[in-house]
Amino acid sequence: MILYFSATGTSKYVAEQIAKATGEKIVPLKELVRQGKYSLTVPEGENFGVVMPTYWEGLPAILLDYLQKVEINLEGSNHYCFFVATYGCDYGNILSTAQKEFGKVGIFFDSLYAARFVDNWSPMFYLKDAQRNRLAEENGEAETRAIIEQIMRREKGHSLPDQMPGIMAAAAKANYNRIRKTKNFRLDREKCIGCGLCARQCPLDAIVMQEGKPKWVKGKCTLCLGCFHRCPAAAIDYDGGLRNGQYVNRHVMLDD
Repeated sequence: MILYFSATGTSKYVAEQIAKATGEKIVPLKELVRQGKYSLTVPEGENFGVVMPTYWEGLPAILLDYLQKVEINLEGSNHYCFFVATYGCDYGNILSTAQKEFGKVGIFFDSLYAARFVDNWSPMFYLKDAQRNRLAEENGEAETRAIIEQIMRREKGHSLPDQMPGIMAAAAKANYNRIRKTKNFRLDREKCIGCGLCARQCPLDAIVMQEGKPKWVKGKCTLCLGCFHRCPAAAIDYDGGLRNGQYVNRHVMLDD
């Protein structure tokens, strides 16, 4: 089983590539949350992998909330547990955080990895340079292949050091929680075509369609920016990010 979360496709791409090599099934965290499924069972001998994007040097809020409720049962023995972080600028302290948070539910990763792709935090990073994006994708793809080789060998003890002191990581997490307010999204009602994709893809169902237009109905979201990046009319903005463009990984088919 490979549990993953992906708003714009990069982590899904990595999960799919690993699954092709290992024969595991991929499980989208978004669907588990929507279905209220908080019990996972991994049959004896199977891998248990997790692929997550890096949010503010750590884990996405949707995963942290899920770990507060989930029970993960590893049947029997001979499991290989691994964690893969995808990131753009830096991976921060996500690997040590993942080991700590999953340890609370009885999962201890044999190895933890990180693969660098495009940083799609559009309020800060320029995404209109297709060549630069492609180079970043190619880098991440190469790193993913190397990670897969290690997973296939069931290597243990692999990880990477934290990139910042714990106090700075805590400050980054606090800032993340502070800016997750949905009131920061802006809708251009004239550009909006009313397709409803933003509402369908929102992992926390924070968006509903009213009179043919999206409306944010929850105070906070996980701030994946899926609604922003995937809007076909570029009608949704967050903190002026539209000036830097949108990004979706070109290698995967994203579900609504």
